[in-house]
Amino acid sequence: MTITAYSRTFKRELDARQLESLFDENNADPALSFRDFVKADIECPACNVSGGHYVAEAKSQSKGNVVKQAHFAFRDSQGKDTHLPFCDFYTGSDKLNVVANDGRVDFTRSGSEATQLIGVMVCAGIETNIFTQQDIRNMRQWFLGLREQGSFIFNLNPHIVQIARASLIRDKRNREQYIVDVSETKNSWFDIDYEVYQSLYFKFPELLLNYRDNHELWDIRLKGVASKAKSIIVKDSGTATFDRTILSEKYQLATQVASLVRDAHPRLRVLLGHSYSALRGSNPLMAFAALMLFVSDWDIAAAVKKIEAILAVKSVNDITAGNVVGLNPFIHYSAWVLVKALHELQSELEYDVDFDAEFNSEKERLIKLYFPSEP
Repeated sequence: MTITAYSRTFKRELDARQLESLFDENNADPALSFRDFVKADIECPACNVSGGHYVAEAKSQSKGNVVKQAHFAFRDSQGKDTHLPFCDFYTGSDKLNVVANDGRVDFTRSGSEATQLIGVMVCAGIETNIFTQQDIRNMRQWFLGLREQGSFIFNLNPHIVQIARASLIRDKRNREQYIVDVSETKNSWFDIDYEVYQSLYFKFPELLLNYRDNHELWDIRLKGVASKAKSIIVKDSGTATFDRTILSEKYQLATQVASLVRDAHPRLRVLLGHSYSALRGSNPLMAFAALMLFVSDWDIAAAVKKIEAILAVKSVNDITAGNVVGLNPFIHYSAWVLVKALHELQSELEYDVDFDAEFNSEKERLIKLYFPSEP
């Protein structure tokens, strides 16, 4: 169910009631119905397809209360969903439930205080003509263009992430080779799977990550990054995507801009702290930083001037101006870079590996050593 849609006439994202109100105020053609206007006017806020339909609110016949709010539906004459397969609103059986969809940011419909504060900045930017909702849509279209290139396809086994992680996260006893130490089982943190990966690394040393040349790969030591890389592999293996490393320079610029915004906003400093991980982990802030750079042709000096003008706005008159879905094109960037590096390492292996079989076999061997059956 699509609650908001982009109106080409009014050049903004609106919900059904807002669009109908503007239509009633501005329609000069009494023969034109709101439903016909909607068919010709709106686009999906996520994938930009047109041809949407207005669906009136539904009320309970017994109580008269609203059971389903008015919304928009994107379907053809046969009732087939016309959203693109990777769109969040697509409901077809071939929907692509991929991690790449995670970057969407609804600036005004989040319970997060940080998102709401950034939503006000978006409203201020639109109100002062620094950018428009169309600029935000243009940025999403730019990202869609990257995704549709689909030049990068990987097929990885999730175990490869933890084996590679073991090259950086190793105990002293496992510095040079894997050593079984049964006394370790007395520790509450003992994890047999962890031991399996420690052991498998020495069987597959080719999976050592070259984090000295690519510092982004060092983040594999973080459980969150490793977990997200595994999620990407599970969800997106075999799906055409694009190589996120082409965004490296823009990612660094966006981090700088996001840092400037956070440091200049007293409340955001409190909410987000001072670490880069928290900064880059803030989807709305990175989306806003990317937008500022996008409308500035990725010129950081020009972006900073726009941000200063926005922060100078004391209040906004129209909070609905921020009814727009933004985009963080850098979401899970470290995890994507890690997946790309692992893909390259696996491609360089001169033999095929069944990592599931390797993991199960080694786990069975270590269980017998760590937990021998009592006589």
